Amino acid sequence: MNKKFDDCVSDFIQAREPSDYWYDCAILEAIEILKRFNDNDWLFLLKQLKDKPIFWQKRLIECLGGLHSPYELEVILEIINTTDEDLFISCVDSLRFLDLSTLDNEKKEQLLSKSERALERASSPVKRILEEIIKKLIK
Repeated sequence: MNKKFDDCVSDFIQAREPSDYWYDCAILEAIEILKRFNDNDWLFLLKQLKDKPIFWQKRLIECLGGLHSPYELEVILEIINTTDEDLFISCVDSLRFLDLSTLDNEKKEQLLSKSERALERASSPVKRILEEIIKKLIK
């Protein structure tokens, strides 16, 4: 499954702004592949994350948030400490759709702090995303 997912996503890692095909078709295929992942597939993916390019990680994150897998949160938390602003915002965007009640207070504070800093220089659409995650983290 990992090879199949990697092949699907790798076709779209070169372009900073992927074609409509990624958002219209390929992302749906990638999500379907992730839905078929078993524990071993997820664990393998987690081990490989650090070796993947930023844009590959971004495409992965864009697929998360609605799979109802306990690994989604783990993957996002593994990637969210990036220095790449776009990848960070993608992570926050996906986090909005997940249950964050299992996060410890330290992790919540880190996410809250980083989100508040990003909010200061964010565009209007990104501000909305950040404001939503901040509200969710404060609850």
